[in-house]
Amino acid sequence: MEETNRGLLVRNWAPQLEILSHDSIGGFLSHCGWNSVLESLSQGVPIIGWPLAAEQAFNSKLLVEEMGVAVELTRGAGGELGRERVKEVVEMVMGKNEKAEEMKRKVVDLSEHMRAAIRDDGEKKKKEEEKGSSVRAMDDFVATIFRKL
Repeated sequence: MEETNRGLLVRNWAPQLEILSHDSIGGFLSHCGWNSVLESLSQGVPIIGWPLAAEQAFNSKLLVEEMGVAVELTRGAGGELGRERVKEVVEMVMGKNEKAEEMKRKVVDLSEHMRAAIRDDGEKKKKEEEKGSSVRAMDDFVATIFRKL
């Protein structure tokens, strides 16, 4: 990186959501923790999964097999990994191929649904159906709590 003056190495915390929202990001190498998954999906960024522990393997499996928005690189810290596999997976996610295009279409569609779920322009007189599903659910939850008090 020093020789070519390209790349960025962040040794501590990084503003992940801000990075994922940048137009130049074509994929995200992730351990598939749920917060990272939500941040990536909300920005329409396909995932290269490298689950290490806990629920991460389940999340990766869901993203790959059910949602079609990720490719798993390997599993665990001791997983089999070589440069050819890394190249293959990066090309699957970021290449100009049918799988990459389909994955990108799915993740952008999912991102749009996620954004729609939190839509709320703040107008109290707006029709209820113009609010996103998550906003309506929170409104219902709060109203229920206040009715019980």
